[in-house]
Amino acid sequence: MTTIRGDLEMPTGPARSVPGTRIADGSFVGPGVLDVWQRELDARGLRATGSDSHHDYIASLADRLAFVGVSDIRQEVLPLRRWTPQRVRLALHQEDGAVEVPVVSPVAYSGCTAPQGVTASLSAEPVTGRIGVADVPLPALQARVFDDLDWGGPEDIRHVADYDPATPYERVWLSQDVMREQLSRFAQAGAAGLVLVVDLPAEALHEGYLLYDGVHRGLPAVFVSREQGEHLRAAAARGQVATLVLEAHAEHVETSNVLGLIPGASDELVVLHSHTDGTNGLEDNGPEAILAMAQYLARVPRQELPRGVLILLTTGHFATHTAWGLEDFLDRHRDDLVPKIAAALCLEHLGALPWSLDRQEGVPASEYEFGCVFASPHQAVIDTVRRGLDRAGVTESRVLRPFVPDTTGRSPDGTTWPGDGSAFWHNAGLPSANFITGPGYLLNAEPVIDLIDVAAMRRQAIAFTETVIDLCAAPWADLHARREAQQ
Repeated sequence: MTTIRGDLEMPTGPARSVPGTRIADGSFVGPGVLDVWQRELDARGLRATGSDSHHDYIASLADRLAFVGVSDIRQEVLPLRRWTPQRVRLALHQEDGAVEVPVVSPVAYSGCTAPQGVTASLSAEPVTGRIGVADVPLPALQARVFDDLDWGGPEDIRHVADYDPATPYERVWLSQDVMREQLSRFAQAGAAGLVLVVDLPAEALHEGYLLYDGVHRGLPAVFVSREQGEHLRAAAARGQVATLVLEAHAEHVETSNVLGLIPGASDELVVLHSHTDGTNGLEDNGPEAILAMAQYLARVPRQELPRGVLILLTTGHFATHTAWGLEDFLDRHRDDLVPKIAAALCLEHLGALPWSLDRQEGVPASEYEFGCVFASPHQAVIDTVRRGLDRAGVTESRVLRPFVPDTTGRSPDGTTWPGDGSAFWHNAGLPSANFITGPGYLLNAEPVIDLIDVAAMRRQAIAFTETVIDLCAAPWADLHARREAQQ
């Protein structure tokens, strides 16, 4: 499926690089081109790390980066022990035969069974030799939690119309620590398998790709929806017998980061980053936006761009608990490229519309999916990306501080954030920012093109191109000046 759409018309001629000014609409890749790119990405479906579909997308991106004018393109190979499911089945045994239980998906990297599967009694508690049934609740967060994390405070945020700080923020990806805990409990007890019941209806969980930390646990496990969970909990209380089949295989493969350069007037760099593996056309469409941004930036005369722009599209997001591909880049280039980095900008999940069960009945969304930028404690970066959010006018203008405890032991202040660009801060201490949204359908391996507003994605891409231009012009000392973290 590797294609270069040479028939798509794109702007030509020199582009402007004037800090603090807006990019002319006609000088940026048009909405028709972005729509084609976005639809082609969505049609690819699941791009699990190291899979054939992922390899093909990486090759396509390398070709297309060259097509839009990026130079010095190369791929840097990383090894991966990849886990691939082949057949999944769950059945309850009754006097008149087995009854099939609908499964949302296997738990990625969980384990495998023989072709005949494992047959054992169900149990709500970890018991050796039994198939466990465990709940995965969704955390009951509200929007005000994120306002409180803003570097400036709630008064500095431009909110969307009709904003309510009490709006619930319940997302299945926020429950991944609970999933890990349940898997660990049942694996340590010697369970024969595990069924994780997610507290969402089946309509919200189409082929959910969870848990994506790449840990080979050796415990075959599957996800089911809340409807199936009710039946399975009752069956476990009776000690009913079930059969779980999860055929899968693990193999050693190679996957790659993609690097390219838009030269500037100096050797200093601003990094423009996203990841290439994903579940659907939103996760992650950052590379598509970056292609459009690169097409503009590559037309800026070199002497007018104070710093070069390093395009970095990394692998490993869906096979690690950390930003594995980015961490490899930072370790591999700690003595050459990293010292030249003035700032970095990561883009994830642009143009996202919210999803609810009402949308299935054709009720249009009234606002965009909740979004924000996480930023390192560098005031020049915080101010620059907030202006970018204001210019885009799509999501709120939240710029949040890192708040997740860092487990790498490298973070300058012991914190990081939940985004693929977090390693710029927690691994290398670099001035950096990470735009991200996290709708409930983010990890569903299904078409989501009707939940992506390409016009909004384009507005974001234009605004973030202006952000890159501002970062290229900002003095190095200003970008690297640290502020105190808020408590």
